[in-house]
Amino acid sequence: MKKIDRYILKQFLGTFAFSITMILLISVVFDVSEKIDDFYRREAPLKKIIFDYYVNFIIHYGLLFSALFTFIAVIISTSKLAKNSEIIAILNSGWSLKRLLRPYLIGATLIASISFYLNNWLLPTTNEIRLEFEQEFIRNKKSERFKNIHRQIKPGHFIFMESFNTKKQKGFRFSYEIFREGHLISKFKSDFITWNEKKELWLAENYNFRKLNQLGEKIEKGAKIEKDFGFYPSELIYQKSSTNMMILPELNNFIEKEKKRGVENIHYYFLDLYQRYMTPLTTFILTLIGFSLAIHKKRDGTGLNLVYGFILTTLFILFQKISITFTTNSNLDPFLAILLPNLIFGVLAYYLFQRAER
Repeated sequence: MKKIDRYILKQFLGTFAFSITMILLISVVFDVSEKIDDFYRREAPLKKIIFDYYVNFIIHYGLLFSALFTFIAVIISTSKLAKNSEIIAILNSGWSLKRLLRPYLIGATLIASISFYLNNWLLPTTNEIRLEFEQEFIRNKKSERFKNIHRQIKPGHFIFMESFNTKKQKGFRFSYEIFREGHLISKFKSDFITWNEKKELWLAENYNFRKLNQLGEKIEKGAKIEKDFGFYPSELIYQKSSTNMMILPELNNFIEKEKKRGVENIHYYFLDLYQRYMTPLTTFILTLIGFSLAIHKKRDGTGLNLVYGFILTTLFILFQKISITFTTNSNLDPFLAILLPNLIFGVLAYYLFQRAER
């Protein structure tokens, strides 16, 4: 790597580190002022506030906006070089604009690679710790009872519970129905169902089992019976944010399991999966946009470049939200929903770079 490359890369990464540190510190100050009453009222230990919440708060938001901070760093560092006429000197020495882009791409690769690893292997663990702290000291206590649970265990196999207590791992008014070719072939009902962790079986109380066939139906009743229904208590309650606490291999395995079961809301999990893979691409697109906007010296300096850049990134985020909304409310493929904004702005980034070369 040449001396000019190292100089530009140092400027870029230094600006990135400074901007992300300053913004996150300001965010922490505002968050403390907003939540200090909750910490005091619920007697949150100082050690937990610092290490369980704010350390993980910084990791979460730093990784969430890493692509945006990369964009800001590109604009500021490039605008500074252009303002000092260093860009003109470099280009006059025989470098092309594509060659000048190389150190920025190296920096973007470094940031994107670290962010990808941390997003998929560290962040799920820190998210779990941070969300547990929020649940205990900031929000209302976590609900232990969930009502009207409907789940498809596998194709044609459906369960229902009127309520389920996660602490006691006990359900009320449970039913398990099996359908074949649209026809009910068996139905198991019980007043209570309790998970036995040691045996990994369910204890059903006051049960009634009906099995239908061509000759009629067979009914079995009893006070208690232990059965393996093919699901665990942890599989009963899923929230949209639950995948945020899964590392990448766990998320892939989870999605495969849910696909086999034929669950209806699986698109939420695919959106999370594809977003994880697409974030590095977003980093490169914003790097190219920022470089193309800031490469030429402007009379209004860095401020105007930042304004243009923030308008484009706002539109980018808006497109992402619209695509995700279409997926959740229509039949738009989750992969297309995540890819489409990147594709559109990727074309825009290429156009801006071509324009900057003229």
